[in-house]
Amino acid sequence: MNGAPTETEKEMSNSPNLKSADLVVIGGGIIGCWTALHLARAGKQVCVVEKAEIAHNGSGRNRGNVRVQLREAVERDLINRSLVLWQGFEESARTTVEYRVTGNLLVSYDETLTADFQIEVDRHRAIGLDAHIVEGAALRELVPHISPDIVAGFLTTQDGHVNGQLATWEAARQAKLAGVRFLRGTAADLIEHDHGKVTAVQTSAGRIATESVLVAAAGDSVRLLEPLGIKTPISLALHQILVTEKLPFVTGPYLRCASPRISFCQTASGTLLLGLGPASDIAPDAPQRVEPSKIEAIARETIRLVPALKDAHIVRSWSGLFDLTPDGRAMIGPAEHVSGLWIATGFNGHGMAIAPSVTESLAQAILGETPTVSLDPFAPVRFERPLDIEASDEPVSRVGHLGNLVAPPIQ
Repeated sequence: MNGAPTETEKEMSNSPNLKSADLVVIGGGIIGCWTALHLARAGKQVCVVEKAEIAHNGSGRNRGNVRVQLREAVERDLINRSLVLWQGFEESARTTVEYRVTGNLLVSYDETLTADFQIEVDRHRAIGLDAHIVEGAALRELVPHISPDIVAGFLTTQDGHVNGQLATWEAARQAKLAGVRFLRGTAADLIEHDHGKVTAVQTSAGRIATESVLVAAAGDSVRLLEPLGIKTPISLALHQILVTEKLPFVTGPYLRCASPRISFCQTASGTLLLGLGPASDIAPDAPQRVEPSKIEAIARETIRLVPALKDAHIVRSWSGLFDLTPDGRAMIGPAEHVSGLWIATGFNGHGMAIAPSVTESLAQAILGETPTVSLDPFAPVRFERPLDIEASDEPVSRVGHLGNLVAPPIQ
């Protein structure tokens, strides 16, 4: 039915006759939209260029796990700050982004992993987190119908959950109100530069003159950055999500199994978002298909973990991509050899969780201010030299590596 544009359509409508901007953001995901919001509130004229729609790719195709548990040392300050900012964002949103503190529960069929869970409980408590071993009645209070074959769980209680699509739309809405201009359905073709300085972005809608560009385009960042001589070692991995009908209470915390790596959360509306790791490698131009064999595996392992779900109906599914770096850390910060060029990509599936803190600190850096959380460990220039993996990131238990979304299950 035709009619007047809705309020949301007006808010997100393309800006006509855009010729210049203080900063052009390439990528309409959570990182691009929220960084644009910060910069616009600081008085900058910002344009977001998105080749499809807001939250079309990774930001709208994740399960919103704001995970504290098994977080790498270099991301701890980012996640801790993000917990505070997520709560504030939920309170400021026009409508809910469904941010809730849910906790994160890692369980095992293997009783020998209980000792590893205890190692992680002790380690998490040592850095100020609330962590516990849960067994027996305590475990079944959290997940009433969990399989009797599950022997124990490792629980952290401060983790959250958010609806990534709603959160990205809300960041874009607030950015639009702050003056950010959006070009949706518009491809960024080329970043122009002269004598080592950014000068413009060529898009399918025309040329935008600018002295600053933020590339926040996930896997598509490689196409834009490597012609500028910036090493961008990003690979892609495909994951698949199943969504159930609305169900009565199944689990309070985000539920994960150490092996096999089945995991799911129960959303604010009561649906379950189901997935099974690890994600599989995929070529940049390969089709992103929903695989029947993966659907069967996810369903099988979900029922094994919570047998009462055997009659639950799957209502839809989707696939999505993780943009991965060799060391598991995002690339965030300025390009070394091109003045005015900023990078925020390669988030390894962690972007939604840490987006509030990343975008706050990134915007501060772009404005020449001292970031609230240092982004130095994520500097893109690190890939210009041999990688040095810090000892603090080496797993201290058999489950310590399970913060990596593409790590294999425990054998």
